[in-house]
Amino acid sequence: MADTEFSTERLLEQAAGNQSALFLVALRWARERDGSVDAWATFVGDQFAEGWEDMRSAGAREVARQVGLNFACGADSSFVGLEGDDSRAEAVIEGPDAEWLADTGVSLADNDRANELIFRRIADGIGFSVETFRDNGRLHIVLSKA
Repeated sequence: MADTEFSTERLLEQAAGNQSALFLVALRWARERDGSVDAWATFVGDQFAEGWEDMRSAGAREVARQVGLNFACGADSSFVGLEGDDSRAEAVIEGPDAEWLADTGVSLADNDRANELIFRRIADGIGFSVETFRDNGRLHIVLSKA
């Protein structure tokens, strides 16, 4: 392998780290600039919502699985559970890792709030409601067909 080539595994590892870092640094920027992550997270949700239009006819379990995929792509969190059916389903996320939060100066509360707002906007756009809660270090994102 030449010095300019990287294995797929190495590229995916780097991309996951970059994705997590950019998300968390953007949260810190929003908090420092606006005093809250709300406006930034709502903007992101609005931008991503259109890309989820093909999920409008999907069941809640399929949408929750797609939510989980977004967390599985990052380096700071893991998609650890999926429960439910077509009318109501729950994605369970472990993380973000405390070290990632500390290194970027982001609070767990800001991280969870941003994810809630982003996925609420996406869910609204495809005919679902969303609720989030945290227990035992895990974020639960519950989607219900509206």
